[in-house]
Amino acid sequence: MNALITASPLGLVARWSTRSQEQARRNAMAACTVLAARRLERVEVEEYVAGYLAERAASTEAAPAAPVRNVS
Repeated sequence: MNALITASPLGLVARWSTRSQEQARRNAMAACTVLAARRLERVEVEEYVAGYLAERAASTEAAPAAPVRNVS
């Protein structure tokens, strides 16, 4: 009797819905992994740029200003 239910259209629909849900979960996990990697990369870039700009600002403030020459 179980074989009849599995081979019936209702059984086919039940298997399709299960497989579809499993595939959707796999897709969601893959997307989550990609998003986490992109988020980490964005944070690393933000930290690098902030450090670079802070270092540049500190070196600019520490350097004496060049004298202005009047060429008239």
